[in-house]
Amino acid sequence: MSSNLTALLLDSRRTGKPADPLDPALVPTTAEAAYAIQNETVAALGPVGAWKVTPMPAEGPLFASPILKAGVYQDGATLKAADLPGIAIEVEVAVTIGQDLPGKPGGYAPDDIKPALASIHIAIEVLATRYKDRKAVPQLAGIADLQSSGAVIVGPAVSAADLPEFGQQAMALAYDGVEIKTTPGNASTENVLASLAWLANHAAARGLPLTAGTVVITGARIGPADVSPSKVSAEAPGLGSVSFNLV
Repeated sequence: MSSNLTALLLDSRRTGKPADPLDPALVPTTAEAAYAIQNETVAALGPVGAWKVTPMPAEGPLFASPILKAGVYQDGATLKAADLPGIAIEVEVAVTIGQDLPGKPGGYAPDDIKPALASIHIAIEVLATRYKDRKAVPQLAGIADLQSSGAVIVGPAVSAADLPEFGQQAMALAYDGVEIKTTPGNASTENVLASLAWLANHAAARGLPLTAGTVVITGARIGPADVSPSKVSAEAPGLGSVSFNLV
């Protein structure tokens, strides 16, 4: 049976009306409860087309969320701002999983993940929210809302045979050809592989294992950045460019 918060979030997706005000009694009290709401949302709206995972922190928990297949797009897509309440943009490194990763005795380690990667990509994540203000709700309420995922636009595939050092991966975000934000680098390749190993174990434990062809975005390197209707593009040396039209 779905939780009351799941019902509220699904109604918001259906009607476009934000879940506001949010009854404090509906806020998950544990990450496990938030993930249960994610699973209920996937059961209602799935299938899963991608995942998002935060970088491995120095201390504290990682968080992850499935992204609905309906929200996964390729370079050049057109999205409607009206369908993405509270929209914001993040630029990320994405990977495509090259083989199924079911539950494994003892779990996956980073050394297991590198050979399981088919390709790497530059990607744009589009944040949206089922709340009036995603920044104003408790963290676990945001986790329950699929970590505010709205869509992901995946750039061209680059071979994962020799991973670059992502800690030095420069990226730039532009609106209508005008550069908005840049970064000289962020989470390292070692960090990315560690978070992907954690995700493989986490997803399998939830009954939603990573499968061949699944895209995983690995945490914001630029953003969140506000945006209004425009052509949104991002580029990264060695990874190419990706764009979409927001109307």
